[in-house]
Amino acid sequence: MSQAAESTGPAVWQVDETFPSIFGQAHRLIDDVLGRMTALGWCDRDVFAVNMALEESITNAIEHGNHGNPKKHFQVVCTVTEKLVSILVRDEGNGFRRDLVPNPTDDENLEIPSGRGTLLIQGFMTRVRYNDKGNEIFMEKEPSSPK
Repeated sequence: MSQAAESTGPAVWQVDETFPSIFGQAHRLIDDVLGRMTALGWCDRDVFAVNMALEESITNAIEHGNHGNPKKHFQVVCTVTEKLVSILVRDEGNGFRRDLVPNPTDDENLEIPSGRGTLLIQGFMTRVRYNDKGNEIFMEKEPSSPK
């Protein structure tokens, strides 16, 4: 059920793909995003940041949104330019409220194995928004140093 719509050009690269909720399905897409960033001159630190945000948001979509159900899907829409990377990840789940996720850095949550992904994403990306339902994350990354 993967539908790809790709536009490649010197300054703008876009992709929109849908994947079954199986880990590893989006590795090629992630590699493509990171490769395009590198080709456009993004620094290693920013490429690492986008990699982490993509990995975490896709993991959250599979695990928490779609509960690992391979019959459910997640969508990734991404645009890469020299000055901005924008990413949308949407799952078929019921959503969640970000403000109700316990802070993983609080003493009582330090040993809880989940809850760090949203915090990492917030730290790595320039802007992060969730839709009202909570089954979609939109992230943007601007270069950490001027081009």
